[in-house]
Amino acid sequence: MVKGTPSMGKRHKVMHIRCRRCGRRAYHAQKGVCAACGYGRSRRIVQYSWKVKKPHGGRQRLR
Repeated sequence: MVKGTPSMGKRHKVMHIRCRRCGRRAYHAQKGVCAACGYGRSRRIVQYSWKVKKPHGGRQRLR
């Protein structure tokens, strides 16, 4: 099978559906696990430090 246009027509399976806990379209239907919040894998809502935007710049702004 080639990687070009003919193979694009075969993409019809829905992998991710809406998660019932976080509401995002990240729940993997076959695995039964949400990629965003970890529903189906853990009771705690998964939080990573790289998911949250950090304040930009090291110096305080002068007013």
